[in-house]
Parts: sequence; structure tokens; C-alpha cells
Amino acid sequence: MDYILPRSEPSSHCIPEDGAKLDFTTNGYQSAIAPASFGDQKARLLSIMKSTLSTTAVICGCLRLSDAKSFWSSSPAGYGPDDSDNYLLKTGYPIGNGKLGIISFGAPASEKLSLNVDSLWSGGPFENTSYAGGNPVSPKYPALPKIRANIFQNGTGDLTPLLGTGDNYGSNRVLGNITISIPVLEAYSDYKRSLDLKTGVHTTQFTSGNASFTTSLFCSYPDQVCVYHIESTRNLPTITVGFEDIFTAEDLVATTCNKNSAQMTGYTQVGPPQGMKYSAIARTLGDSTVTGCSDSGRLAIQSSQAQKTQTIIIAAGTDYDQKKGNKQANYSFKGEDPEPIISAIVSKALTKTYMTLLARHVADYQALEGAFSLELPDPNGSSELETAVIFSNYDWTGPGDPFLESLLFDYSRHLLISSSRDNSLPANLQGRWTERLESAWGADYHANINLQMNYWGAEQTGLGATEVALWNYMKDTWVPRGTETAKLLYNADGWVVHNEMNIFGHTAMKEGAQWADYPAAAAWMMQHVWDRFDYTQDVNWLREQGYPLLKGIAQFWVSQLQDDKFFNDGTLVVNPCNSPETGPTTFGCAHYQQLIHQVFDNVLSSANLVGEKDTAFLASVTSSLAKLDSGIHFTTWGGIKEWKLPDSYGYDVESTHRHLSHLVGWYPGYSMSSYAGGYGSNASIQAAVKQTLISRGSGNGEDANAGWEKVWRSACWARLNDTVMAYEELRYAIDVNFANNGLSMYTALNQPFQIDANFGLAGAVLSMLVVDLPLPHGVTKTRTVVLGPAIPAAWANGRVEGLRIRGGISVDFEWDADGVVTKATPSSTKGKRNVVFVNAQGDVLAKL
Repeated sequence: MDYILPRSEPSSHCIPEDGAKLDFTTNGYQSAIAPASFGDQKARLLSIMKSTLSTTAVICGCLRLSDAKSFWSSSPAGYGPDDSDNYLLKTGYPIGNGKLGIISFGAPASEKLSLNVDSLWSGGPFENTSYAGGNPVSPKYPALPKIRANIFQNGTGDLTPLLGTGDNYGSNRVLGNITISIPVLEAYSDYKRSLDLKTGVHTTQFTSGNASFTTSLFCSYPDQVCVYHIESTRNLPTITVGFEDIFTAEDLVATTCNKNSAQMTGYTQVGPPQGMKYSAIARTLGDSTVTGCSDSGRLAIQSSQAQKTQTIIIAAGTDYDQKKGNKQANYSFKGEDPEPIISAIVSKALTKTYMTLLARHVADYQALEGAFSLELPDPNGSSELETAVIFSNYDWTGPGDPFLESLLFDYSRHLLISSSRDNSLPANLQGRWTERLESAWGADYHANINLQMNYWGAEQTGLGATEVALWNYMKDTWVPRGTETAKLLYNADGWVVHNEMNIFGHTAMKEGAQWADYPAAAAWMMQHVWDRFDYTQDVNWLREQGYPLLKGIAQFWVSQLQDDKFFNDGTLVVNPCNSPETGPTTFGCAHYQQLIHQVFDNVLSSANLVGEKDTAFLASVTSSLAKLDSGIHFTTWGGIKEWKLPDSYGYDVESTHRHLSHLVGWYPGYSMSSYAGGYGSNASIQAAVKQTLISRGSGNGEDANAGWEKVWRSACWARLNDTVMAYEELRYAIDVNFANNGLSMYTALNQPFQIDANFGLAGAVLSMLVVDLPLPHGVTKTRTVVLGPAIPAAWANGRVEGLRIRGGISVDFEWDADGVVTKATPSSTKGKRNVVFVNAQGDVLAKL
């Protein structure tokens, strides 16, 4: 029988069973206040560890059990070859707190925790003190006039004089493994491990000998530690804890232990210069006796008599400092020694009980997770099945599985909460989880779709807090070097970055024009900046952080746009440009033109709000926007042109290329769908978008078979109100690219792991749930929001709670057996009105 999945919601005040009081604020939590005494530890833990599927949803008596929103497996995660099904990133369940990421793997007797720190990178000034973010030692812009003239004369050209290098670029890398050895547990049965998406807690249960064991693992943002906890129904055996790094040379890393902790300290290189320093600590909490400290740094822990629980506190860090990525700090990115910092973090966590640490984590996590709910039916009874079985049963050519689709949507939000917080770097190509020293593409920040896709689900589902990392990263690592890049390469005002960025301010081009020539990266990111304001109406944030970013990018493009001397049609175009990863170096690439349109419009919409006094700047934006080529032209075969060049040049042919760059103004942008009237009334645009999507295929062309290209197609189809194709592409992505642990692989189910499709899936689902487009600057008419533009009948009788709408609005809604929205309840705390909500059939549901 179909049923709707339950939703677990935090109340305003909640008393954990050990008496610690939690006061929820808009930021998610205040401190937990430890009571004078605590009850029996066993009773408290048993009240939490209800089952493998429910794990720790009942930290507080006022939090309901969540029996279905979990991944679970009856076998341990593996560490097999990356081309095998036992690969860590195909089997393990990731957790994190933004700065730290962990994946547990291995059997109970020899469990290991793969540990990541957001800032642990090779390369940059830690590898070469003369590292300049790829910037040249002397200006390259004198080559631009000739490059531009050749392109306008011939239609295409060569920008080799502007290209740079990726030397000392580096890679995000794993710190190492925490080893937890309990030899007496070699024989075990009734094994289950689970990840509860309502609490962010990883739990393992099994039986060994005459005892039952439960382990819990979570990474706490409030306390900046990860916590490993083990409980037994009998006295605990000896536990040996340590660190290992099987990849790094012995002269670069040291593992040690003392009376109650194990520690690893290392450097990314010996030097000169001395590499980035990193350190990690694992320390026991509570009563225990250390019976040994081996030469290899392994700590043997014997629990006290009759002790049935043990807790280990984990912290890690590096001497990287994002705030030191500017001229004043000589672009050193060098911070303080991490050892005393993480030691203090651990010491502070040790003043709390395990129950308090757990309660504080869950309160913080649920303040974000509980901000939004998508409830879909479970017609196949999948909630009762092991997760790997659900995936193996899934066939995109069939009717789909709403339970799995809902589970992956919630997983997307879990991964973002776990990999991007206000004191961390943003989620990278692998979120916060790599198992290597040299990750695929450096696990860096590709910004021609990937970084943007990582945050598609943030604003609309109440996860705006995860974007703070993004704004700070751009401000601290892009703007300083990017300002220099703008001058050296383009003699431009403002700032610029290109396609690939590390954490050391790499803002110049790398070696290949087709993929490295991408100065539109930050223009695309400005859509996220504007959306942050548009959804929250936070004028203070816009004034202090958002608008300065926008203004710098607008200044750059005002200085770079050229009169079109190929067509001589009076328009302004970009020259030179490369559409991301395909085609020639040319002028007027549709992708650039559409994004610049949005930047200029957003600046003009912001000006009065922030009190912009630079009238000359605003006049230049206004005049440039008036002449700007829209980037919307049609091919002879009926699609949207990717390049302004005539079709006779042979580039705008039907193609299955992975990128949909010339549809950026359709989705996720709005210069085509909103400003040009594409979604509402422009049938020519709609037909051309449809023909382009048909041409591009399902996302399995000769160039790639990645998940991110499929979910992007799904979202574009949804914006056409095409339920059949949107849902088909979504199912296709899940079936082809998502492994049994829910992580997305790049080439079908083959490594490498790349997290963008996980995040992009949320964007695709949201595109099926709502069309919420901004109006152009100066337009004040009633805005129409469409609820349920592409909800499939397979999601019958579902509901959404907490969907954010532009203007500081939130809406709950539900739909019938055919996927037609029948009821909507909007609310606004910002006073923004003049919005009408309709369903896909045009029926008015509500007005504000």
C-alpha cells in the first residue's frame, strides 16, 4: 500500500533524555547546558539506539522516530580497487561537519575511518613560494587587439598568447585513516550499518560472542569534532586506536600516542619551502585505562571494570588560512600551527558528555535538515529493503521508485550540510571526501557547471547557511588574485577567474583554450549571489558582501565587451570566448551573453537597495545592457545557437556534447526563460530549447556518460513543463550513474566519484516541483509562480513543506494522484507580495 514518509521536526525547545537543554535559534542551536547529574549511560543509549534504521532520531523526546530516511547495508563498506564494486566511494556512507569528512569502512575487528580536512591540499605557495595563481610575471593584454581583430575578420581565432600554466596547482588530498582495532570481534553476525538522513549519524550494529554491539559516528559542527562511540551489552574488550597513512613517505608524517590520545602530524613536502602542516588527534572521553602505547603510535584502551561504552573524540586541521590569500599577507595562505588549535578543540569537547555532544550535533543538523520536507509515496515497499537492493531493482525504463528518488533528494541535502558550513571551504568536486593524495581533477572547483551545480538545492530548501562558505571563498581567494588577473590578461577593471580554481587563488587560465578560456565563471556564480538576496531579502548581506562581488564582475564585463565587427549589427559581444569545453575560439558565445545579461540586470536591481552612489558605473551598465547581444539566436535546424557565427561555419550542428552551456539562460538561469519571455509566452524559444535538448540526447554521448549532464537535462525538460522527459532523465541518471551507496560516478558506474550529480539531482527535482523566475529590472507586475510544472503521476499524492520562493516567501503544497497541485499555503515574513501561485494547468492556488 502507498504511504507518505514521515517528517521529523525540531520544536522550539527540546530536553534530551540526559537533561541537557537545547535552545534553538535561527542559527540552529545555542550551547547545551550540562545538568548536575546524569542517569544510567546504558539506559540513555538504549533509548537512542532503537534500531539500525532509526538510529538516533530520538535524541530528544520531542523528536519523532524516522524509520525510513536511511541508507543501510548488511555488510561493511570496503576499500577495494576503484574499478570494483567494493570501492570505498561506492560502498561507504559519508558524514561531515563542513571542515571534516569521514567515511567508515572495514569489519568490526578492524574498522577504519577515512579522514578528510577541507584545506589539506598539495601545491600553491606551500609547494613553491613564487606561486602566483597562474598569473604571468608581465602583462599579456597587449596581445588582445590582434586576437580580437583576427576573430572578427575570420570568425574564429587563436588566443594562445593569453594561456597560462597549471604548475603547482595541487590537489585536495586525504589525511589518512583512523584505525580502530578490536581483535576479539573477528567473528560477528547480524551486521547492519546505516546512515540516518534525519540526524546525520552513522550507526553500526552487530553481534559477537554473547554480546551485542552498537557504534555511532557523527561529525559535529557545534563542537568541531567527529565522535566515535561504541556500546556493548557486556564489558568492552580492549580497543586499539591509531592513525595510518599508507600513501605518504615516512619522513613526512609521524604517528604518536600518549596516556589518552593518538596523534598524526605531517607535511605535504619536506621543502624548501616546508609544505602544509596537518595534524589530527583521537582522544578518549570518560573513564578508561591505557594499557599500551606502541612505537607506531597505536593506543590500547582498556575500559574500566564493568564499562560497556567508550567514546573517542577526533579533531584535525592544517596551517592553511584562507584570510591570508591577499597581497597584504604576500599570498602566503599560511596560518597558525594546527596542533595547539585542535588540541584545544578536543579539550573543550571533553568537558561534555557523549549525550550532550550527540544532542548538540543533532539539534544543529536538524535545524538545517528540518527546514524542508519532500514526501513521496513508497508503492514498492522499498523502505523495507536494503539500500543496495533498491538500487539493483531500479530500472530507468520502468515506472521508477519514488522512495529511492526521495531518498536521493534528502541525501543531496545531507551531503551539502556535511560538506559546506560557514567556517569551511565550499563543497568541491568530491564534496568533502577523497581517499587519495591526487584526486581526479584535483577535487578542485570547476566553475563551468560543477561548482554551480553543487549549490542548486541550497536556497530553495532552506540551506542558505551552507553558502556562507561559498561567499567567503570567492571574496578571500578569487577577488584578490582575480583583480590582478583582470589587469594582466585583459587590462580590465573589476576581477575575473576562469574554469579551474584551487584554494590558493588560481585565477588565471591554464593550458588549453577550449576548457581554460572561461572568464565567464564568476559571472555564472553571480547568479547564486543574486539568488541569495532574492530568496532572503537580506539587504545587509547584499550591501556588505553580495553587491561588492556583483559590482566587480560587472565592471570587468563593461570594460571587455566589444562592438560586433563581424555582423556590424550594433550589439556588444564578448571577444574572445570559448563555449565550455567545445567548439572554437570565437566571439558572441551564447553562454557568455546570457550570463552577462543577468549580471547587469542584477546590478541595476541592487543599486537602490544598497545605495550605490557611483552614477558613472550605473550609466555604463545601463548603456551596455541596452546594446548587449542577448545570446539567443536560432539554428537552421531549429535549436538554440551556441555561437553567434553563421551556421555555414559548421559549428552549430546537432550534437550530443555533455554541456548545455547555451541553455544556461533557460536553466538554471533566467535571461532566456524569464527576461526574454521564454517560459511564459515565447513559443519560438520554447521550441528551440526543446529541439536543442533532443539534439543533445540523454547524456551518454561519445564525450562522456556523467550523471551531472543527465540531471541538467532533466531540469531543462522540467522547465518546459515536460513531465515525461524530465522524469525519464532523472531515472536514467539514477540508474546509470548512482552507486549502491548513493554517490554518483562520472562514467556510468565507473570511477571517479564526482559529487555534482548528487547535488544536481536536487536541482532537477526542484525544477519538477516549481518554476520561480525573477522579473527583469524595472518590471513591477504580479509575478507568477508555477507549482508542480512536471510532477509525475508516480509521485502521487505527495507534498512539500518549506519550499522557499523569491521575495522571502515560503510555501507548502500538495498534489493529487495525477501530480496536479491542488492546495498551496504560502507565507511571508519579509512583507514581499504581489505573487500568484498556479498549478501546471493554470488554476490559481493562492495569492500574496
